[in-house]
Amino acid sequence: MSKITTKIMSMKEAIGKNVKNGDLIFLGGFGNGMTFSAAHEMIRQKKRDLKVSKCGGGILFDQLIGAGVTNHIITSHCWNGTGPQPAWNLKRAMEEEIPQKIIYNEQSLFMINMSFFAGYMGIPFVPIRSIVGTGIFDHPKEVGLKAATVECPFTGEEICVVPAMNPDVGVIQVQRADSEGNAQMWGLIGDTKYGINACKKIIVAAEEIVDKKIIMESPERTIVGAHKVDAVVHEPWGAHPSSVQGFYYTDLEYRFNYAKETKTIEDWENWLEKWITGVNDRQEYLKVLGEEKIKFLKANSLIQGAVDYGF
Repeated sequence: MSKITTKIMSMKEAIGKNVKNGDLIFLGGFGNGMTFSAAHEMIRQKKRDLKVSKCGGGILFDQLIGAGVTNHIITSHCWNGTGPQPAWNLKRAMEEEIPQKIIYNEQSLFMINMSFFAGYMGIPFVPIRSIVGTGIFDHPKEVGLKAATVECPFTGEEICVVPAMNPDVGVIQVQRADSEGNAQMWGLIGDTKYGINACKKIIVAAEEIVDKKIIMESPERTIVGAHKVDAVVHEPWGAHPSSVQGFYYTDLEYRFNYAKETKTIEDWENWLEKWITGVNDRQEYLKVLGEEKIKFLKANSLIQGAVDYGF
């Protein structure tokens, strides 16, 4: 009898098995379903020299920068949108090379998404009607060519193109998945679908693990299929302090306080110990967050537009 294997594992095991120093990493989520739990595990495991990519880096990237995990970010912005306020670790890295020099490959939201789309489709580049004439079109030598223009074979006009991006590893936080890795997400998708399907290895973290029959009832919600997935993690609240549609809201207080609590290096080190390195996993993280905050952030059930499939 053949041995039965499972893709379900802890976040610690998933990151340890699949993420190697120097990898290009995609971290999914755009407000909804951001992969904070996975990023925190990369910090705890002291991953180094990672290139990290997503449409909007925000405080997720700021934490990876401050912990010395990444030295190269590919994103449109890295700031604290609640306020708005600075991302102090990025500021220290760019201005003072603390904790190390950081390469900031600045791109637009749209061009990053289209680079993921090209990677998803297995084509070398895609045309876009933007970027040319902006500072983003420039390509400093440490970043390389970010975009180019080509002649359209049908009209003869010059059009901008962006290259495909195929990250070594991608992580997403979704509402539900089955044990094989069929993952479903709803609400704001952002760059998650194209980004994760462009990746060579995939880690799916889910609020719930459900039977495959549940997935099959509404297959159109599936954003990545099991055949592409390497690891499945049952990780409730894995996106906090961002939201997961239908499960919990964005923790605005946490995000607002993050700026003042990480302003100096000493502040940052204290914050890092409290929320990441001082806990072993997401379950311990939730104890720090506290039952009162969890109860406050938990979403109320609201089912709208239910579909009668009939038979």
